[in-house]
Amino acid sequence: MARILVIAYTTYIHDGRVKRHAEALARRGDHVDVICLDSAHGANLHGVNLLGIRMPRYRGASRTRYLRSYARFLTVAAWTAFRSGLRRRYDLAIVCTMPDAAVLSALPLRFLGTKVLLDIHDTMPELYRDKFGGRRGAVGARLLMGLERASAACANRVLAVHDLHRARLVTAGIPARKIAVVMNAPDPEVFRPPRGVRQSTQEFTVACHGTLTHRLGLDIALEAVELARRRLPGLRFLVIGTGDYLEEARRLAARLCLDQCVTFLSPVPVERLPAALAGVDVGLVPNRATSATHLMLPVKLLDYAAMGIPTIAARLRTIEHYFNGNAVRFFEPGNSADLAAAIEELHRDPERRLRLAMHARRIIQSIGWQAQSTEYCRIVDSLLGNHENNQSPDALAQGKGAT
Repeated sequence: MARILVIAYTTYIHDGRVKRHAEALARRGDHVDVICLDSAHGANLHGVNLLGIRMPRYRGASRTRYLRSYARFLTVAAWTAFRSGLRRRYDLAIVCTMPDAAVLSALPLRFLGTKVLLDIHDTMPELYRDKFGGRRGAVGARLLMGLERASAACANRVLAVHDLHRARLVTAGIPARKIAVVMNAPDPEVFRPPRGVRQSTQEFTVACHGTLTHRLGLDIALEAVELARRRLPGLRFLVIGTGDYLEEARRLAARLCLDQCVTFLSPVPVERLPAALAGVDVGLVPNRATSATHLMLPVKLLDYAAMGIPTIAARLRTIEHYFNGNAVRFFEPGNSADLAAAIEELHRDPERRLRLAMHARRIIQSIGWQAQSTEYCRIVDSLLGNHENNQSPDALAQGKGAT
């Protein structure tokens, strides 16, 4: 049994990747502690122990407040990690970004002999440039690119979330041999197979869930719903999530007279997300075209594919790399009229919705959570020096049950 510490500036129950990976390790018998943003300090969820730091996750437009929030988290996380490490003597620390500098909180453990795996969820330089723009944004992005390289240098191995992400990290100067890919495949135990595509009725529901920011195009989706609703009076729009664009989105919905059409829900734990999306006819991925979004393979798209919900998505590089026009109805990024036309088209054609859902489901099966969890455990074991225990947690559990 390995002793593993996960450090993540996130709310554990809402972060599917962190939660899936931690539970995969716990399920095969490892001791797993997670330092995260959570008030449930000391809780044990599915074999994972939470070492919660009682502070909110900042989502806003202030660079100063981001720095303060990150600095506070890193300071408390480093102290918590070191204090717990003295007692537990961790074999491995897994640090999840953002921020990339979170790896610094694991450095004291290196002196105790702990290996470090850096799991880079997003490309921070591109996100910074998109968020703050201008000359300062460009300068900040260059500085963050250097920080990205330095953070990777502090780790024994680095994880990317897809192949294009890995290629981007290599161009930043991180050695290719150091980077492995573990994709964000949804857990099939949570995101069940398709339940069929509903026939068009008077009410037709589209949805968008996850982080609500300007770059992810919620305003484009709202404008598209307003246009489509003129011809589809039964159109409904379900928005699940939070972020720095939430209040502006509420105001825009009111200006567009969508109060009776749009429902805003707070984030829900990963296990409850399928139930929240159960009545949805079409999922929306309305991201703008930016240097950051071209590198994203949106988790919401993978969730919709796993659930058999047909999806309309912006035509962006990484999405097109994994999904073709048979699996996703593409629209031109930033074009609300094109998105509205796509909504109307799928409303008229339930057979097209079914075909899209079936093709997307096949793609998500080819990515496969079992394959991803097996690869994840293989990487962990290579750092632990354990080359015998390379089965997936589910396979190990089945093996134990057979004895």
